[in-house]
Amino acid sequence: MFENNHLKDPRQSLELLLEEATLMGAKRLIRYPNRKFFGYFCSYFPEELILAAGLEPLRLLPDSENPTPVELPAYCCSLARGTLDMEVREKWSDLVGIGFTHTCDTMQCLSGIWAACGNSKTVDIVPPVMLNAPGASSYYHAELGSLLNELTALTKHEIQNEALRAALVLCANTRKLVTELDALRFNLPSPLIFSLLRAGQLMPRPEYALALENCLPLLKDMAKETHNKANVLVSSAVLENNSLFEMIEELGGRVVADDTCTGYRHYSGVTVSGSENLLLDIVQRYTNMPPCPCKNRSLNERISYLTALAKQRHAQGAIIIVRKYCEPHAWDAVTLSESFRRCGIRTLTLELEGANVGGQERTRLQAFLESLLEGPGL
Repeated sequence: MFENNHLKDPRQSLELLLEEATLMGAKRLIRYPNRKFFGYFCSYFPEELILAAGLEPLRLLPDSENPTPVELPAYCCSLARGTLDMEVREKWSDLVGIGFTHTCDTMQCLSGIWAACGNSKTVDIVPPVMLNAPGASSYYHAELGSLLNELTALTKHEIQNEALRAALVLCANTRKLVTELDALRFNLPSPLIFSLLRAGQLMPRPEYALALENCLPLLKDMAKETHNKANVLVSSAVLENNSLFEMIEELGGRVVADDTCTGYRHYSGVTVSGSENLLLDIVQRYTNMPPCPCKNRSLNERISYLTALAKQRHAQGAIIIVRKYCEPHAWDAVTLSESFRRCGIRTLTLELEGANVGGQERTRLQAFLESLLEGPGL
């Protein structure tokens, strides 16, 4: 069981976060027996409302990439297959509910299939695809209002404005701490950074913020040593383990810029809490955060943002990960890689079944990173 007084030692705080990242929420009932968890899939599902409802957000990640439940065709991504298989095996039976965000076609369909064959109560939110289109803000605000009502119905408790404001403050503080962590990634091992970012989506947020704040001084001391590795940007959807980052690090690379759903992009964007209508503050943050391939504000904004980020972080190369059957990221990869190359940033695109990398990926990664370390080619 978690106890705050155990986290006065920065090393204990760091150990807790790394353990939580490895466990992926599997021991939540043992460690946090007095908490109620609410599952979600996507960074566009607002954690602020989950917290205001007195629940703990838990990002649902598969414990295996191999199973294909009979309710889904084989050509669905391993995230959908693996998590639905866990629902069938009653791994989520303690959750108060599960939130679905309408992003790709697979996740939209998964919501209905889950409600039909699973035991968990499901809640849907449909953010606008074009985030700054005329009427998008008012529509998004109405969606959040409907979500607030559904969460109230689930918990049987009215969500007070004070609870919502406290949730915004907590999320703002967490994102501030994570931004400090992100600034250290040049001189810290990439698997360490991604573990710490993943932990913040799998454990109660107050404990995460406290543990991260306590261990940041230790991490800053660890980051004083420089490195001679190849600087790379990684773009991907969900990555539920460190397999890719461990291989990049082992082969002489360092992830200095991160555009992944379970990495820094999840925390990006400015949280404001000055409006009388707090739902509008939430709309503003989710509208202005760097978009994934499923959302946009203009045709080329995502590409411009990532090329600017790569230059700002002095990335020598970019690694674009496409999870098998993930159509939005597959469509995005072609234009994104062309843009990187035009800017002089070498690019490698890898398709992965799940989050694990193997021998074929190792060969391609090694050749790519060696070419970066050798310097500009012809």
